[in-house]
Amino acid sequence: MAAGRGTVLVGMLQTLEKPTQLTAMQTSSFLYQQQPIFFRSSGNGKPVVLLHGFGEDSRVFDALLPHLPDGYQYFLPDLPGSGASPFQPTISNSIDAMATAVLALMQAQQVSSFTILGHSMGGYIALAMMEQQPAVINGMGLIHSTAFADSEEKKMNRRKAMTFMQENGAKAFLKTAIPGLFAPAFVDTNAAVVDTLFQQGNDFSAAALVAYYEAMIARPDRTEILRQSQVPVLFLVGDEDKAVPMQDVLQQVYLPEQSMVHIMRGIGHMGMLEDTPATAQHIASFLCLLN
Repeated sequence: MAAGRGTVLVGMLQTLEKPTQLTAMQTSSFLYQQQPIFFRSSGNGKPVVLLHGFGEDSRVFDALLPHLPDGYQYFLPDLPGSGASPFQPTISNSIDAMATAVLALMQAQQVSSFTILGHSMGGYIALAMMEQQPAVINGMGLIHSTAFADSEEKKMNRRKAMTFMQENGAKAFLKTAIPGLFAPAFVDTNAAVVDTLFQQGNDFSAAALVAYYEAMIARPDRTEILRQSQVPVLFLVGDEDKAVPMQDVLQQVYLPEQSMVHIMRGIGHMGMLEDTPATAQHIASFLCLLN
């Protein structure tokens, strides 16, 4: 890769000597626009927010959490329409509105600054949070995510999927979509992991998933947010990711003043499930960089 504006640290890895010993997970809720947003938290120390993606809820990070380092308090919200949080149409259909909701949640927890790590759609929300309130973000991670807006082809594919969901339901859509999020070799040898993700999505409504797709179609290009970033940015990239292609992400890694990029070989869109220990180590390296 040719040199550009920012400083990029490639392949730095902090080896964890032992799994973290987090405190018991606590489940709480935050009333926002007359509806609860549920979130879980664990650990003590510097705050880190983990934002799940489309067709997921906060449980997508459950395997990852025990491998993350001590000295941090981890917050795992269920976005409106996901997990335990009720669907709120006027929030779930906007990346900006979901970003505002998460910022309000953290303010309600009296957290004045935090690190935000977003997977896929969660990364889109993290970028919007950075745009809205950059002063509260001390580091941002894009986990299989991108600052690019949807291409016209991507928008067309999402609209086709929206029609399918409206006609056949969320469960039928997720059953066809979820295996494609993983590298093919992983699907062949880890059917139980893929099935668990599908089972966790059984409670999604088609209305919620359609709203998320509407939000993603409407989101703008936010590469300028990366360019203006005054805090380090982590990029976790799967070289077999079909949802967020590696070549797209590599065009962005030099935009921030300081970034850390890890290319995960043989990994698709779900690194935290496909290679949980490596994903945790990459996040640990990034958190260490922020100290």
